[in-house]
Amino acid sequence: MMVRYRTLNRHPLFGVNTTQEDRILPMVMKQIHSYLLAKSYDYAMRNTEKRCLQGWREELLAQASGDLLEIGAGTGVNLPHYPDKVSRIILSEPDVQMRKQLQRKAGQFQKERLDITSWGAESTGMPDASFDTIVSTLVLCSVPSLETSLNEIYRLLRPNGVLLFLEHVISDHPPTRIWQHRLEPLWGLCAGNCRLTRDTATAILATGLQIEQLTEAPMAGTPAFVRRTIRGAARKSLDSGERA
Repeated sequence: MMVRYRTLNRHPLFGVNTTQEDRILPMVMKQIHSYLLAKSYDYAMRNTEKRCLQGWREELLAQASGDLLEIGAGTGVNLPHYPDKVSRIILSEPDVQMRKQLQRKAGQFQKERLDITSWGAESTGMPDASFDTIVSTLVLCSVPSLETSLNEIYRLLRPNGVLLFLEHVISDHPPTRIWQHRLEPLWGLCAGNCRLTRDTATAILATGLQIEQLTEAPMAGTPAFVRRTIRGAARKSLDSGERA
């Protein structure tokens, strides 16, 4: 009779024996969560898109031009809003399930100017000064490192290039801030690492980009802890050089 053995390993935190199955289960659960999030995202956001986001995207992205990179392109909700003056569009989306949705939607648009990649926001491997426009909409809340991602954006922008952003940020209402800090760990698990307490405008300025336009508005149809949003344009100066 053949006897099957399971390989046991010591857990690094708890010192108890774990099996290969114990290590595989979290990966499987993460893949299931990614699949469900990608499949449900457009449906879950449909009312908020109609009430405010769609109009905000159209207004914001009308400013895009030249060679463009969109980080965290998700399911491709920005695609209908890119003007003809954008000559090349690179859509980066590291999540494989989101990228599948993006590829399906991208097929409806001008394929000759579209490329889709799996780059994360922190590192693209592209040369310095590669893009005239970089777009981030509801993405900087969920990147692992806000500072690293913004530094990469700065590096990739050409002099006089622009970052077009639309992000939800930490509330300016003290009681809501308290709840944001309390809810953030659980919310991050449910909503793709989304962080509720980021001060994105301050972080953008810290890179050396200059914010030229900034509009604050509540995101309609959302809970108070994700309602405060900012959108606008931040430009890299013409005389920008290597930062210390």
